[in-house]
Amino acid sequence: MKFSFLIFTVCFLASFTLSFSWQVFFNSPADSSLKDSLIDLINSARLSIHVAVYNVDDEEIIAILKKKREENVDVQVVMEGENYLKNHKNLYPLDVVADPLRNGLMHSKYVIVDGRYVWCGSSNFTRSSFYKDLNNAVIFDSYELANAFENDFQRMRNGFFSSKENERKTFWVEGMKMEVRFSPSDDSFNLILDNLKRARSEVDIVIYSFSDPRIALILAYLDQKGIKVRVIADEEWNSSSYSFVPKMEEFNFVKKYKVNNGLLHHKYMIIDPDGPNPVVITGSYNLTLSAQRKNSEVVLFIYSKEIALEYLKNFNTIFN
Repeated sequence: MKFSFLIFTVCFLASFTLSFSWQVFFNSPADSSLKDSLIDLINSARLSIHVAVYNVDDEEIIAILKKKREENVDVQVVMEGENYLKNHKNLYPLDVVADPLRNGLMHSKYVIVDGRYVWCGSSNFTRSSFYKDLNNAVIFDSYELANAFENDFQRMRNGFFSSKENERKTFWVEGMKMEVRFSPSDDSFNLILDNLKRARSEVDIVIYSFSDPRIALILAYLDQKGIKVRVIADEEWNSSSYSFVPKMEEFNFVKKYKVNNGLLHHKYMIIDPDGPNPVVITGSYNLTLSAQRKNSEVVLFIYSKEIALEYLKNFNTIFN
């Protein structure tokens, strides 16, 4: 699959059209490709840009959103209330709905463009997320997938942050099977657990926050069965009393990782990348009880060897 940009002229007016089915992006502190993918996508919008993100303070992203609004593109934003209060002056006059502070976090990170393209991953739209932290994102061209995200987005726009009914749909993009779940719900956790239980040869995880003992127990069980388990967790967060990682020190499959001046902010799993049924689980969902029970989150389940191998390359780069 290729991510290409076709520029053409009609009646002496240039218009920008995206042409791709999917693409995967990873960033490192010196690499801006993940941010560039987001800029290219929102710049391409002709009808609508719907953003659900925990935090946004990147001035370039905000400026582009305001510019698209002035071009009569329907720009709508949902974000976490505390972060909105910190930055509401810079966001004006964008149309923003903020999650009430009494709720769990509005922690999702996705964009829907023109009801067709979905950008989703672990990155907030902040300078630190783009230039200091390690993050990933995927882009898909699918009206059906975009519609599932749009339904979640509109629920939050209407004030329903803490109660979500998952549609339990399976999507196909270029022959690639996908599922999506939104939290807070048991569905997200249960589908993660089901996929882990089906592991036959290998489980690789890169995670920012790891405090869910149920995930730790299933990983220990898989390790004892002889399945190759490797977990990389952000050193700073997972050295705290909130993390379950210190309790897993007897297992040699857990490794803490320190990013200089930044965070290991990924939230992804790769299951059986070299097997007949590989899956990548990615999105905004940390391995915490809050991700299941309190926060607004998104989890993508991508059943694709090609994408699994892309994520495995990134995993091995970090691990080694």
